[in-house]
Amino acid sequence: MEQDTTEHHPDPQPLENEPPVSQTEAGYQKIRAELHEARKNIPPKNPVDVGKQL
Repeated sequence: MEQDTTEHHPDPQPLENEPPVSQTEAGYQKIRAELHEARKNIPPKNPVDVGKQL
């Protein structure tokens, strides 16, 4: 009787609703890189922050 469950396989998710994981992951990597570059360009407001970063 357990073999009957293997016949009912779930339907694959339509690509129209959700993009593939590889595309979303690439998007996150791009956003992280842009945020990292933006943070490097922001000058510290007080000398205490410089000491913490070093």
